[in-house]
Amino acid sequence: MILLPGFIQWDTTKLEKLNSIAIRKGPEFASDLPMVLKHLDALKLSNSTPANKILELSSEQEYEEILKEQLELARDNIDSNTFFLNDKTSNLMIGPMLPPPIIAEIVNCPEKNDQAILRKVKHYIESGADIIDIGCVANKPSPDRVKNIVKLIRNKFSVLISVDSMEKSEILAAVDEGIDMILSFDLGNYKDFLGIPRDIPIVILPTNIKSAYFPKEPEVRVKNLFKLTEELRQEGFKKLIADPLLETPIVPGICNSLEAYFLYKKQVLKEEKKKLELPLFFGISNVVELMDIDSVGVNGLLASIAIELDMGILFTVEHSAKLMDGVRELKESVKLNYISKFKKTPPINHGISVFKAKGKTSQKLPEIDTRNAVAIKESVSDYVPDKNGYFKFYVNYYTKEIYVLFFSNDNNLLKTLIGNNAETLSKKVLELKLTNNLTHINYIGRELAKAELCLFLGKPYIQDE
Repeated sequence: MILLPGFIQWDTTKLEKLNSIAIRKGPEFASDLPMVLKHLDALKLSNSTPANKILELSSEQEYEEILKEQLELARDNIDSNTFFLNDKTSNLMIGPMLPPPIIAEIVNCPEKNDQAILRKVKHYIESGADIIDIGCVANKPSPDRVKNIVKLIRNKFSVLISVDSMEKSEILAAVDEGIDMILSFDLGNYKDFLGIPRDIPIVILPTNIKSAYFPKEPEVRVKNLFKLTEELRQEGFKKLIADPLLETPIVPGICNSLEAYFLYKKQVLKEEKKKLELPLFFGISNVVELMDIDSVGVNGLLASIAIELDMGILFTVEHSAKLMDGVRELKESVKLNYISKFKKTPPINHGISVFKAKGKTSQKLPEIDTRNAVAIKESVSDYVPDKNGYFKFYVNYYTKEIYVLFFSNDNNLLKTLIGNNAETLSKKVLELKLTNNLTHINYIGRELAKAELCLFLGKPYIQDE
């Protein structure tokens, strides 16, 4: 076989037939060659698609094969720790050795209009969310609105829905509409709901919010979760999920809360506690949302902890601009770590990568003669208006589009272009002859490239910044 660089723009089929030898595309970057060669026997290399892209597809297939096998095993072992979330409408399962489903919350959902809710649901589903959570507003119950939201989502999408509330009226309203999951019961409110169906999955907390009781000690949290598990089991509830409560780094402190998760896992290994074991709820948004650090790395690390500890379900949110595309980051991170778990290797070199700002490959810097180079150190800030008009650029992260608006100098909108590729949009600007000012063309190309990068990264785009 002959491997050609993955960046070549043409199909190798004709050349392959002409020379009677397999001529396929290798990886786009030479640094990926060892990984491609390592998996060469298992890869069906392509005449048109780079080998690293084939490896990515192969990893996705591998993930699906592992998942299929584990789901078959799980279906034969249904118990209090392994169950369908709603077997009447979905095949989604929760349990040991299964990848944890992702719940994506719409924060302050009752206060949003229908259009905003549907847009968020669509975005979450496309990003990989398995369950849509109706995040209610604390101390401001809206039971009728909760009912309407459940109906609204059900009319447009086939997806599991949870409600995140401690208010009796909101939870009961959601139950009336056939909610798929409840967040949450605790020691202070569970007796209010002893009349609801016993097969609704319920997240339980080690707290008593009504009495402002929020234990800090990991031992107390685990003890309270076991107590509440016993109480609800005696009442006939079948699908419980324990939340030891993941907290924000530094204050109040992530290590203390992680200790509660570790302790729970250790306790259920004991014979007397084994029967109380439940899937664990991992609220990663408590960490990602309250750090001014790019979400992709934090999501990746938390996903590895979740897979290593065999968490039952993950909870996240994209409430602020800095968290945009966080669900997709988390989903891909779960896949990478899940494959690693079954291969018994670190989460590296499996064909799935969740890099955004950084990466594993780099361009080799050649020897450059700088003796006659022109050094440009000062910035040019002067501005001469283009007689044809001016441009405004915007990014829509939900539709994955860049908007190019061209105005006359007296502020009349003359043309609107919509796309997602900087090169294609810039060429269309030239084709339409919206400007022939070279300085302005340079500026347009720069801003469009920046907008495309922001769209890819989920980073806020602000023109001229």
